[in-house]
Amino acid sequence: MKSKKPSLDYIDEDVAYFIGLITARGEISDQGGVKRVSIEFPFRNLEVEGIRKKITQKDKILLSLDNVINRVNELADVNVRKTESERSVYLVLETLKNTMFLRNVKMLMKGKSSYYEFEIPSQIFESSDSIKKEFVRGFADVAGSARWANRNRWGKCRVYLDVLNSPSNWRLPVQICHLLQDHLGIPVDVIQWGHPNTRDPSLKEYKAGRKDAWAREHQIKIFTDDFEKIGFYMSHKQEILEELAEYNRVKGFTKANFCNPPKRRKNKPKHPSENSEKLPSEIRGKHYDSYWQICADLGCVRYANFVKSHKKLTKWVKSEKKGKK
Repeated sequence: MKSKKPSLDYIDEDVAYFIGLITARGEISDQGGVKRVSIEFPFRNLEVEGIRKKITQKDKILLSLDNVINRVNELADVNVRKTESERSVYLVLETLKNTMFLRNVKMLMKGKSSYYEFEIPSQIFESSDSIKKEFVRGFADVAGSARWANRNRWGKCRVYLDVLNSPSNWRLPVQICHLLQDHLGIPVDVIQWGHPNTRDPSLKEYKAGRKDAWAREHQIKIFTDDFEKIGFYMSHKQEILEELAEYNRVKGFTKANFCNPPKRRKNKPKHPSENSEKLPSEIRGKHYDSYWQICADLGCVRYANFVKSHKKLTKWVKSEKKGKK
């Protein structure tokens, strides 16, 4: 007798959105009896620029967070407040109670406490498309950016989803890519890994004395007209997204393709930092000529399916040749 699939009734769209926020820049702590969840909403520049629009980010984040607070209040009996710093706004939840909501959050995050180690909960992948989209919106509201500066070499505008670089969270970009492409049907243009072979392929920064300059954030890059299917709840990000998505449509760029391995570029020189402790054990000590090779070693489902189908094709070709002899 087959066991029943566990109920996912504790995950709705509000919970999925909140889990997206936490996965992007959240930290969970329990000190002195105070249970706390802190979520950082960073902004590198005071203004975000589209083509014609230029919007002050901090004020817009503070206004948009009122809607987030309303959603949190529907979920949990906690004190919620906003705090500010020069380059970030924080949403802080605090309570003395070990509420069911907080217990569910900890369970979904597998007891981990920081965005430096979070992954996408398996329950998100098992949920409806509306819940998957809410998770991505939550992540994007914190760690996503739509800017005129995000264009590719042909001038097509993109959204970047940033994952801060830590040895413990390198599987997260692959999981986000899998969720977007294989669950929601949204193509990913490329993943820019914070790896020495992709960030400093010619050793330019290494030779200049900036030996760890490659260890920056990973960036999942999606064209703006495709990301409109997800969108932002942060009003300033949504305004810029709509402007840049319309630009892509007016320009008549070719439709984005789903990444389809294998993709290779010219051979790159060995980098001394390929053995860095800043890299996860799965890829430490390995050399890569393409971002796809990194994705493959970190569990890319598309690459695994490609290898599986390629093996079947190779086996079929060999049997055909053998039969003709």
